[in-house]
Amino acid sequence: MTPPVDKVTNDIAVYCCPLVDDGLSVTDRAKLSLWLPEDELAKVRRYARQEAQEKGLLVRGYLRALLTRYAMTLGVEITPSQWRFDYGDKGKPRLQADLFQRTQIAFNISHSGDYLLLAITHGDADIELGADIERRRSTTNIYSILNHYFTEQERDGLLALPTAEQRERFFNLWALKESYIKAKGLGLALSLKSFGFSFDDVSRQCLLIDGLGKIEASRGISLMQYRDSAERSDDWSVTLAHLDEYYRFAVCINRPTQCLRGTMISLSELFKSV
Repeated sequence: MTPPVDKVTNDIAVYCCPLVDDGLSVTDRAKLSLWLPEDELAKVRRYARQEAQEKGLLVRGYLRALLTRYAMTLGVEITPSQWRFDYGDKGKPRLQADLFQRTQIAFNISHSGDYLLLAITHGDADIELGADIERRRSTTNIYSILNHYFTEQERDGLLALPTAEQRERFFNLWALKESYIKAKGLGLALSLKSFGFSFDDVSRQCLLIDGLGKIEASRGISLMQYRDSAERSDDWSVTLAHLDEYYRFAVCINRPTQCLRGTMISLSELFKSV
């Protein structure tokens, strides 16, 4: 078994994975099915379209292969077929208790269009980690959504931008808000107007993604809580980055000043190490 190249740190490992042109052979795809327990295979088969079934299989395969790869950096050997998951009341996945005790791994997963995003870290049971990837769509009526799901400050900040930049800000905010909701694991039980994001202190920097190169990232985005007054949550770390002109991802964690280590990797490459 070839050891992975990742290094053990307390940072967040972010994996960007293609859901098309993955390079898998027919044999590889058959191997994926062997990794999944019967209940997960049943979920995949329930998708009506063959394309959706294939994507569902890839998503589950990536998750298992990358967890195995990450666990190896911690000195723990767990095969892709051995991972088991529990789910929160709103569906947030987590490792079953015995696997978490062995690895202390927290993760969150998202997929949109051509890409899957997986964020992994390790630490303690109090970690709240959320990740979201979004594709900018020209057909979305962003203005009909603003008043329902965005805070007044977010809406006003967006509308103050030149028209050409407003759609980009919308999808940036949407990715950020989704990542925070997923970190909390509360779904829409958490009002999207009870928190927001401020770009007042944002700074641009490059984020190196192994296998892709440098991409544009934004740090210094502030998570704001709206109760009796606006309060900045300094104990959260927020990162927003753009894979290309269409796709962007956001990662939120309840730890200050967390660093991201990014990797672009296909499932066919993962097969070589797991």
